[in-house]
Amino acid sequence: MLAAQAKIYTVEEYFELEKNSLIRHEFVNGQLFEMPGETKAANDIALNVVELIRKPLKKLGFRTNAHDVKTMVKDHKIYRYPDVVVAPLSDNDDKYYIKKAILLIEVASEDSSKTDRETKLQEYTAIETVKYYVIIDQNKTFVEVYSRNGGDGTRWYYDRLSTPDAVVDLPIFNLKLSLKNIYEDIVFDTPVK
Repeated sequence: MLAAQAKIYTVEEYFELEKNSLIRHEFVNGQLFEMPGETKAANDIALNVVELIRKPLKKLGFRTNAHDVKTMVKDHKIYRYPDVVVAPLSDNDDKYYIKKAILLIEVASEDSSKTDRETKLQEYTAIETVKYYVIIDQNKTFVEVYSRNGGDGTRWYYDRLSTPDAVVDLPIFNLKLSLKNIYEDIVFDTPVK
């Protein structure tokens, strides 16, 4: 992602600009980063996940948002637009952003892969309320799951899944998502030989 401008913005200026902007921007320490358009496959994958989790999580008291809702990653310093974010229904202090994300999901592309797997991994796992960070590859069947566990809440576990019968296990929600369902109707490009 390229910085939209060298100007340093306040959080208030950022929120005001985003209300009227046709292009979404992430906010990182006063700088705005334009969000690139996504592929249909990435959008379909995110929507598949939303369809799988929205109703069961709503029954448990959680809200699921996709794409266009900001998440406060670092107190008034970093705001991101995850592909999917789950937070308690009680997280309603602000109508434009989530403060208490529990589950964050990014659908990785070639352009976003490094940011999703390095920068956002560090940022998202530092959020006290986050229990899961899931990275879904849009170009092949491959899902990475980071789960917070342990008594003190600081230990993270990593799992990588790459077969259609593999299952993303989210025990806090008593929810299991098969890769077959996550990738439903997705056709991967095959290299020309």
